[in-house]
Amino acid sequence: MDGLGLARRGERWVLRHRLADGSATDIIGWVERIDPTTVSIVTSAGAEVEVPAAAIIVARRAPAAAGGPDPLRTSAEELERHALPGWLGLSEPLGQWTLRAAGGHTVRANSCLAVGDPGMSIVAAAAQVAEFSAAHGIEPRVQVIAGSDIEAALRKLGWADGYPPTDVLVCRLSTFLGDSLPDPDTEITETLTDEWVEAYRRGTPNDPDPAVLKMILAGNPPRAYASVATGQPNLLAIGRGQVSGPWLGLGAIWTADDHRLPGAANRIMVTLGHWGARRGARYCYLEVAGGDEKLRELCTMLGFTVHHGCRFLTAPTERP
Repeated sequence: MDGLGLARRGERWVLRHRLADGSATDIIGWVERIDPTTVSIVTSAGAEVEVPAAAIIVARRAPAAAGGPDPLRTSAEELERHALPGWLGLSEPLGQWTLRAAGGHTVRANSCLAVGDPGMSIVAAAAQVAEFSAAHGIEPRVQVIAGSDIEAALRKLGWADGYPPTDVLVCRLSTFLGDSLPDPDTEITETLTDEWVEAYRRGTPNDPDPAVLKMILAGNPPRAYASVATGQPNLLAIGRGQVSGPWLGLGAIWTADDHRLPGAANRIMVTLGHWGARRGARYCYLEVAGGDEKLRELCTMLGFTVHHGCRFLTAPTERP
């Protein structure tokens, strides 16, 4: 097992090994167990494969996540469509736009994602957004890509900024994770627990309806929930990840104001990153609202860069 002597559980490795018929093949995955006779590897499909040590020809450490082209080559429209399932309550299509409502909880889940062709004029589409919003008791609002033709057209109709500008930051997952391993003190599960929801509520400024909140947080798997407790009865830090295609979205990152939690947000994000890599993600994104310089600084340090900006526009008081 030359090369595997220093391997640690959770690292991603490539093993070239001989099969019973004498041919050779490669397997890539995460080390689960190593003993003098066998190496156990978990593949991205979730299968655990045992490879006899005597059959291994070459072993080498692989990046923590699969690679791919520069994430900045992904269009803003495509990335927004990948991000759409990650934070979604009730929704209806409007051509290629998506009408969204979630009882007023979060601006993203209560705005129309105005990306692509609505299948009608902008004036008619804006009226449909207003009608849908009124039916669900929320303020008429659209999410647009900053600098897009759709943004310009809606502004001409009197729609204006109703929420701080938001940037979408991206990074290759392998760059973000580097040589790290999942934090042993960070628990991760794909089941939404009452304790996690309670911690989420502690970090939110309003009191969302429990049914709506569960619809948003537990919907559209694969998704995972990370938390840090450090032996306390209540969770002290949380985060949520959701995989769509090659993209892992990070959100709901919250830490209590507690001196025992140095680097907790970083640890939460890294642990979710490793989960996403095992789910096939190659890239990572998260949204940073204007004014959240602490999160922006952390993301920049971890290798993230701005992909595009989003604006949340609110309908004029008197619509055309």
